[in-house]
This record gives sequence, C-alpha cells and structure tokens, in this order.
Amino acid sequence: MGKGEVWVNGKSIGRYWVSIHTPQQRPSQTWYNIPRSFLKPEENQLVLVEEEYGDPLGITLDSVSITKDAKY
Repeated sequence: MGKGEVWVNGKSIGRYWVSIHTPQQRPSQTWYNIPRSFLKPEENQLVLVEEEYGDPLGITLDSVSITKDAKY
C-alpha cells in the first residue's frame, strides 16, 4: 500500500504511508494492529482509502488468539 487511511466497522485505525524503506527496500512497517474492541464476532467491515499506488487486493488479515493460561 502507498498512502491512505483505514477504518474497521466505521472506526478509524489511522493513516498509513511508506516513508522509510529498509536496506532490503521493504516498507519499515507492514503490520497494523486493530483494537479488539473494534471487532465484532462476525461480519466485520474493512474500508481502505488508497491515495497513491497501492493494491488493496494484496492485503491479508491475520488473527491471534491469546488465553490467560498461556505459558511461555
């Protein structure tokens, strides 16, 4: 993605843009966290407004489940 803003279920999670690349020419940030309180059990809506050259079809969503009983 190039530059834009993201909403989850009508709540903004902020703007994004590529301002710094690593020596491997990758964006410095590729992971964005969505607060759990923004999510519904089903049928969540993700809205992206891309202002430059990004391809929204390349976006993937991952989820992580954490329990209180987790042992490290």
